[in-house]
Amino acid sequence: MPTLGDRVQAMVERFRDLLSREGYRVTPQRLAIYEALIASPRHPSAEELYEQVSRRFPMISPATVYNTLQLLVKMGLASELGFSGETRYDGNPHVHVNVLCSHCKRIFDIEEDLAAEIFERVRAKSNFVLYGQRHEFFGVCPECQARGVLNGSVQREAQAAGRSAAD
Repeated sequence: MPTLGDRVQAMVERFRDLLSREGYRVTPQRLAIYEALIASPRHPSAEELYEQVSRRFPMISPATVYNTLQLLVKMGLASELGFSGETRYDGNPHVHVNVLCSHCKRIFDIEEDLAAEIFERVRAKSNFVLYGQRHEFFGVCPECQARGVLNGSVQREAQAAGRSAAD
């Protein structure tokens, strides 16, 4: 069974091939940015990726990171997630659900077959050529719940949302 590192390297190689086929320059910096994005479980911001990649490539500019991220989005290999006034990037191009913790701001990917089914239904009904999707839920993650961050009003809102979804 392939390890996470093997899967990341295979994805980087596919990105390298795609860049070459599409006529873009294949640079070590672009490959490193993509590798850092897909290896990150956090849905990093451009600034976080810049900090990480600049350790390997001290002369890299923030503009290179931003431009590469925009290219990845254009190629359908990443998506922009705007939460709480901050843009984060998701390197998972497959149909999935994002769940955002409103307390710690971490974003979790949830693989859900129903999301793919909705994607296909919308594609069929709209006759669009779909190249992206976003399915997002907001709440408080189990770690923050364990730290007691839920106050009474948040608990009541969550309970009310749960009841209305079930009705």
